[in-house]
Amino acid sequence: MFRVTLDGMIAVFLAIILCSVFFAWVAAEIFQKGRENRRRKFFVICGICDHVFEDPSDHDLAECPRCGAMNEREKVIEI
Repeated sequence: MFRVTLDGMIAVFLAIILCSVFFAWVAAEIFQKGRENRRRKFFVICGICDHVFEDPSDHDLAECPRCGAMNEREKVIEI
């Protein structure tokens, strides 16, 4: 058997808790980025009226709901 003091047990317990919270935080950030990238894939910005809209179809051209202009899909870059 190992002789463990109360201070050692508390330190190990706190280290395990902190590591699990850190890894849960990292996993949540990774999953959130993936969801944002999937959602942003369908965003289209109109070249005429600068209206940002979502078009989930697979067509190369998307019609703007505000002005009716046809827009090519481009990757939306966040500033």
